[in-house]
Amino acid sequence: QAPFVESVGRTPSSPSTLTAMFSLRKSLALCLVATAWAREPGFSEQSCTEMFDTMKKLGGPVPPGEYVAGCQDVCEHIRAMKTFWKSGEHAQEACDVGAKYGCVFEGTPPKTLSDIGC
Repeated sequence: QAPFVESVGRTPSSPSTLTAMFSLRKSLALCLVATAWAREPGFSEQSCTEMFDTMKKLGGPVPPGEYVAGCQDVCEHIRAMKTFWKSGEHAQEACDVGAKYGCVFEGTPPKTLSDIGC
């Protein structure tokens, strides 16, 4: 079997495996952003930041007219990367990208990047 198949469900054991996993996750994140940008005419760093600012102010979901499709998907991926890496270069990169989009996560009250350790 291929090495990636054998390691599914287990913690990667070598730095090269971790690096390869990060490269794949980073590529997937870029694809997600590119797809959202292509599909959703209002999707941008600025529009996501504005939507998430509204979410913070309201303490919950934004009104339908202010919702920007794709923003939550990007930020959930950012949160998954931060959760996986916890600290170090790759975790910081996730935080930096999340900051560009002004990521805020649903909850009562909504969670900010600092709440997930950024």
